[in-house]
Amino acid sequence: MSVYNKSEFLSQAIQSILGQSLADFEFIIRDNQSTDNSVEIIKGFHDDRIKFDRNSRNLGPVGSLNNCIEQAQGEYIAFAHGDDIWDKDFLGANAGYLDTYGTINVTHSLMHIIDEKDIVNYCQPDMTIGDNRVEGYQEVLTRLFKGCYIKTPTVFIRRKAVRYYNFRYLYTWDWDMYLNVAAARNDFLFINRPLMYYRVSTTNETAIGMKGGDFVLEGYLVLRNFFHNHREYGGYRKKALKRLSASILRRSRDVDSRSALSFFLCFAILCYPLKVLSPVFHLYLFLGLLFGPSGVRQLKDASGWFKRLTMRHG
Repeated sequence: MSVYNKSEFLSQAIQSILGQSLADFEFIIRDNQSTDNSVEIIKGFHDDRIKFDRNSRNLGPVGSLNNCIEQAQGEYIAFAHGDDIWDKDFLGANAGYLDTYGTINVTHSLMHIIDEKDIVNYCQPDMTIGDNRVEGYQEVLTRLFKGCYIKTPTVFIRRKAVRYYNFRYLYTWDWDMYLNVAAARNDFLFINRPLMYYRVSTTNETAIGMKGGDFVLEGYLVLRNFFHNHREYGGYRKKALKRLSASILRRSRDVDSRSALSFFLCFAILCYPLKVLSPVFHLYLFLGLLFGPSGVRQLKDASGWFKRLTMRHG
């Protein structure tokens, strides 16, 4: 667990980990130079399984997590957030599956969503599949080329398969790692039930990155660098970047300024230059030039209205 200014929820998060039904584990906590009372809260827990240290300076989330990975000694690694809550069987269930499926190195699962006021949006299992499902590494890669569908707080991975996160990325380091773990021919196992509660807030790093251009830039770099380093998957490159271009165009509807909108539209073309020939792109461009972000958001409202209309008359 890497901690930075999570004092409001930190005690609850730590308690959920110490209360696991599988009790044999080491709990590595690194504080990333918090300015609140996170350190005092951590030191208030007296449990021999906790290995606490503080970074000499703020290393950012990626550098701090890499320090945790380097310090880890166990056979398995899980990544806890300082504001999330684990189900009491999180460790036991994941370890049990990896023990059962000896050739699989990574598990991930569903998760509930919890907000700042502890209101829970419960997640239900997928009724079309069973309790779990093996995902071959090629399937994992195909799905990851569409975006990072794996939720990092749910991931459980064998120590021998884990990689250090790429410190160049602030928002997409997990996507980059899973692409490379799968490219190393590691199969994944999906557990079809929620095993933790993921906290969402307006100050969440990913939420902030999605509003600005950093997430868009990093998404492009992740795919570009992956296909450069793994030329055996070059046949997927065009389709993956075309899909990313379409995703960037959709996300442009949520920006707050004309400069951000212009950045998103330019990156949509960078990812897939033929996008400039698309009538949809020119509609975004026209509305953006005429009305700014509010004009582009009208497309989102119109799309929702049209979808409801067709469903009502379908």
